[in-house]
Amino acid sequence: MHRIAAALVIILLGATAGAQTRPVQPRPGRPAPRPAQPFERVYISINGAFQTGGEDFAETVTFRENAENGTFTTDYDVKSGPAYNISVGGAVTRAFAIGVGVTRYSRSTPTALSASVPHPFFFNRPRTVEGEVAGLSREELAVHVQARAMFSPLPNIQAMIYGGPSFFTVSQGIVNDFEITEDYPYDTAAFSRGLTTEVDESKLGFNIGGDVGYFFTRQVGIGGSVQWSRATIDFPASSGNASFEVKAGGLQAGGGLRLRF
Repeated sequence: MHRIAAALVIILLGATAGAQTRPVQPRPGRPAPRPAQPFERVYISINGAFQTGGEDFAETVTFRENAENGTFTTDYDVKSGPAYNISVGGAVTRAFAIGVGVTRYSRSTPTALSASVPHPFFFNRPRTVEGEVAGLSREELAVHVQARAMFSPLPNIQAMIYGGPSFFTVSQGIVNDFEITEDYPYDTAAFSRGLTTEVDESKLGFNIGGDVGYFFTRQVGIGGSVQWSRATIDFPASSGNASFEVKAGGLQAGGGLRLRF
């Protein structure tokens, strides 16, 4: 019995070892499974861009002077201008990635002021004052979180579409008062200068866009992107008891370096 048991153990161990060392043969009629191909996990893009689509805005303020109410309106001209865009993405699968991008836009905001100033001697005889306030700055800094769908229509092409929430911080120069020059008999008045302040506000918005890159090597290439982002921010009014809306973001188009690892 001991010899028979020992022989069975030897046969079993030999069969197990043979099963472990023999390569797995594909079933007849079925091709051998292909090993999974590696793919890049990290994507980086660095773009110079141009932002358009900014919306002009205006504010009207009521003030008390010479026992009457006066008003002044400021019209802010939000111009298109240069920007930059830097983003980093991490691939979850070949077709899906999560990314974070940062955009910055900065430009001066020409501002026209028109006012109705009460007369110091007569009721209901306001003087009209008009002028321009130069040197007001506008800066938008936004962080964009993106879900990205990726595809490669050609071997050297990497394309993606994306979208998600954006967190905007906007710094804007605002006219909160103005000064005039006037002489007796005070029937006319002239604009002297605007008194300004800087307002910083933040708000959650959104972004959508697309990117196409052409890679010279497996890791390095160039590409272009188009992105639309928007947030509506409430700025405190100069009167102190209200607010007015300012649109941040717009259409950004640009291009630059593409890296993947």
